[in-house]
Amino acid sequence: MPDFPQAFRDADFDPSLIACIKHATAAGTPLIALGQTVFWDELLKSMLVAAAQQHAPDLRLIAGAHDTDYFSKTPRAGGSRSDFSLQPRDDERTSQMWAAVAETSAVLGSEHPVTRAELRAAGLPLKQMAREAPEGPSEFYREATEAWGWRGVANHSSGRTTACDTSARLISPTVRDLMAWAVEQSREVLLDDQSRETSERLLAVVERIIEQCRSHAGERTLTDLYLCLLSGFYSVLLGELPEQVTITASTELFRFTDESCDRPLFDAVDLFLARETREIARQAYDTVVAHSGIYYLEQFGEGAIPFDLVICGRGRGTIRVIGDRGAFELPEGTVEGRLDREITSRRDLLEVASRAFSGADEACPEMCLVGKAIALPMMLSRQHSMVLLENASVYVPQTHRLIRLLRSDGVEFTLNPVMRLHFETWDAMAVANAKLQMPAHLARFFEEDCMHADCFSQQWRKAVARARALIERLGEARAPETMLAILDGAGEDVADLSAEHAAVALARRESGEAIQALRDRTQALWIEIKRILRAADAAHEAPPESRLAALRAEREALIGQILNMVNDGEHQRLQERYNRLLLEIERRRLSMIADARRTLGLEHSNYRPPWWWFLAVDPSGGWLRELAETATMRLEPFGMMV
Repeated sequence: MPDFPQAFRDADFDPSLIACIKHATAAGTPLIALGQTVFWDELLKSMLVAAAQQHAPDLRLIAGAHDTDYFSKTPRAGGSRSDFSLQPRDDERTSQMWAAVAETSAVLGSEHPVTRAELRAAGLPLKQMAREAPEGPSEFYREATEAWGWRGVANHSSGRTTACDTSARLISPTVRDLMAWAVEQSREVLLDDQSRETSERLLAVVERIIEQCRSHAGERTLTDLYLCLLSGFYSVLLGELPEQVTITASTELFRFTDESCDRPLFDAVDLFLARETREIARQAYDTVVAHSGIYYLEQFGEGAIPFDLVICGRGRGTIRVIGDRGAFELPEGTVEGRLDREITSRRDLLEVASRAFSGADEACPEMCLVGKAIALPMMLSRQHSMVLLENASVYVPQTHRLIRLLRSDGVEFTLNPVMRLHFETWDAMAVANAKLQMPAHLARFFEEDCMHADCFSQQWRKAVARARALIERLGEARAPETMLAILDGAGEDVADLSAEHAAVALARRESGEAIQALRDRTQALWIEIKRILRAADAAHEAPPESRLAALRAEREALIGQILNMVNDGEHQRLQERYNRLLLEIERRRLSMIADARRTLGLEHSNYRPPWWWFLAVDPSGGWLRELAETATMRLEPFGMMV
């Protein structure tokens, strides 16, 4: 393993972090860090191990690959025959792609795309712009909304696949390409040779571990690959893999067997099966998921509980319990089993599952029992303390609410608190020795196109504030002149566009004024005709036909003049030029708003940065050490308001 600086060694950790790990040690609770990918923020939790070595040597960290989650799916692209590819994130073709199993960002990148809803809220005529875009509507939306500096691995094979069923042999080239892409993209940001060289060394580590995994005999899965990478990366960050760290996978953690089913991890299952609590628990679950986009239990079918059965090689599916019958909805179809009694406990569930999957000539396969999104923290936190970064896991607040609802109905289900780790990534960057080239979208809002890390650290909050203010101003602007003035003030080169718009608008206005004068005269004639007719009718007299005929003739002549002027080629050309200019102004406004939205992505990466950025940007380890020494931690008891 290449020699990297041991930034965490002898670090002066914040008292809040020390207090939290001592609390976990006193409670006898191991920490758990379970992540879908090894290329994001998960490895930064290794700093807790370094802190424990100093202040709580008995504390253990279980670092796992969450390999029972689904792999991302997108339709096969173009004529590609590969089952896997790197995909960007946008609000068009990949808007529904869940790529957490294999994803990363280049330095300064963000996973958050610009959404169409955000652009529509700014008053942009998206449908018209897409319809008239030379590149076509789909490409227009992709370019307008794509997140900068992010890629995820997508699976194009048929059916829904879990990570534990994904072949390492087939996916490892694309995983390697993911890191290679991130390093190459980061070269556009990193201006000093030392940073670029360290990025290449990190890539070499990934390539070496992947090759070692592929060279082992027998068929390997993404689980095996990630476990190898996790061990290697922890060794990079800590110098070696300490005894306090256990590397595992969720297929091992959630293994559902006669020996394991009594573990506290599975206590939550009894809540949804026991006669005394199942209706309370199911009603509370449905109340929590209401209006969230998550399915109610009944939408999974009669008797559904918020847990899935995973059988590696056969997939993952919802569990339904109806009286004495258990139904398991795997991709191959429904598999059922039956007992001679009502299913009211986890042991009953294990027995019925074993019967369902055991044939006369075959043993029951190894099974895992995994909670769905809101139930998963209930399982993990019953036996461990989950370590989460700020803003991580969007489902935990709903689990908090579920626990509160259970408690209000007299069901006490005690969980270990979440341990929230808080970073200020960009503030810590002040100590880094690196020079950065701003990507185009950031350059709009920073004072310089390229700068040292300490300048970036000082400026990033102001840049985000500028971006947010510009979004608000451009979102409120409706007059073209106002839009152009705002764009000009933001540094956009619109001088030629402004001059052309002013000239065409003036010519169009002059042409329009002549037409409007004629329209006003025709309207006045029509009013006069109606007045004469009403007066004659009121006097019971015949109207003055000669006068009416003259007025009507004049009006018809004016209408003819108006039609000639409206259909005149010059006027039409002015109108078309004006409309094209309006569309170009909207394109410029769209570009600026989209870049401002991408700049707001710095707020997200400030809390959840990919771990390898720190070594790539600052090979001395100074940035990573500063992050560790300024990181804070808090306990988040379940059931609290968040």
